[in-house]
Amino acid sequence: MNTPTTPQTCDLIIKNGFVITVDPERHVYRSGALAILGNEIAAVGTEKEVLGAWRADRTVDAHGGIIHPGFIDPHVHIVHGSCRGIFGTTATPTATPVSFADWKADVTPDDEHIATQLAALEMLRNGFTCFVEPGTVFDGDAVASAAEAAGVRGLLAGPYVWDQVEIMKYLGTLQSKTLYERSPPTHQRCLDDLGRELHRNKDDDALVRGYVSAYGLGTASDELLKAGMALAREHGVVFQQHEGMAPDASAADRERLGKSRIVHLAELGVLGEDTALIHMNIVYDDEVGPLKETGTSVIWCPVGYMRLGYMGLVECKMPALTREGINVAVAVDGALDAAIGSAGPMAFLIASGSRDQLPPETILEMQTINAAKTCGMQDRIGSLEVGKRADVVIRSTEAADLRPGVNPIHQLVLTGSAGSADTVIVNGQMVYRHGHSTRLDEGDVYAAVKASVEARMDRLGLTPSLSWQVTE
Repeated sequence: MNTPTTPQTCDLIIKNGFVITVDPERHVYRSGALAILGNEIAAVGTEKEVLGAWRADRTVDAHGGIIHPGFIDPHVHIVHGSCRGIFGTTATPTATPVSFADWKADVTPDDEHIATQLAALEMLRNGFTCFVEPGTVFDGDAVASAAEAAGVRGLLAGPYVWDQVEIMKYLGTLQSKTLYERSPPTHQRCLDDLGRELHRNKDDDALVRGYVSAYGLGTASDELLKAGMALAREHGVVFQQHEGMAPDASAADRERLGKSRIVHLAELGVLGEDTALIHMNIVYDDEVGPLKETGTSVIWCPVGYMRLGYMGLVECKMPALTREGINVAVAVDGALDAAIGSAGPMAFLIASGSRDQLPPETILEMQTINAAKTCGMQDRIGSLEVGKRADVVIRSTEAADLRPGVNPIHQLVLTGSAGSADTVIVNGQMVYRHGHSTRLDEGDVYAAVKASVEARMDRLGLTPSLSWQVTE
């Protein structure tokens, strides 16, 4: 950067940090700094360059800690974390008459609000500044207000956009009569809900925005898919859906269509650089070409891949897809038995177990700039660059799991991503400082979410999945 003769004024300077930019040249500054003006990054570079060019009323000393762009989870069912410990497993049917999908159908707006606040606190603690909810919340306003109160970004879509649900019989606990009653699988209802959250984009600075999603996995008719893609392109947003999640469902859909599903989607014209497919555990050989040719992104959920028992049964093709130049991001999916932030280390281990490694640098890209592309926000977030929104994380220098510090990228991605954020800035605002929210009373949130879950268990006649007796 060129240093002007007279220093310019900005709102905040972050200095004395190991800056990982993830910019196009992948610049890393051992002694780096950033200048923030309003909600944007005004400068990034060496500490000498930035401090020589900028002055601010407030300066934050990173004390040599890692500074990086806020992580993005491009696929997280944001309210499902409140289900932790209720079901022994959500991957296979259980003896209980109430399923995981029944639990999802039971949720109230208050439940969604407080569960989102819990998830937001977990996000910030782990260095995440943005999430994408895949159309599985019922009250967008309840979720949006919770995210905004915490100071995190979010993207929302209309709920459960599906108009043919026969394929759901292959997906175990994900189908439910009560869920179908609450989100009827009718074509007109889905058309009405496709663009339900797009009104949020009228405010260009809104933290919570809208996009278009279908549930996917063969649950949407061709007409509904084409309507969703057309609406997304009309409004300049991305179109996402679940695909390739389970072998039985993929095989059944291939038999129904007479071809692989991804080939079918390509022929429909609903793939492209503005499209992201979630899961893709099952990737047939004839699907790689259409993904690459259309520029379609893939959102991999390694925790779900392991939870469903696919290791050793279903070939992990994500390293191969990245080598093909396909944009791959990682996501937690549902933070039920894993924390938001666990997807990166899990992706590394699965790839290593498949004898096809993903370097830590690639996984960092998957959680930042690659993830930003899957939600159509790569021009705003996902890297530390001049003109982008100031979503910045400073890691603690007191976290043992970030040591010995000789390779900060390795430690950040694989050992230090959980709970080591000291300071988080979103849209230029400091929303997390010294390991705590600056906006929410964390104790109040924890008490409220426990009360919410206990009330839901009472409504549904459920108890926690503890096999050992607890003495009161």
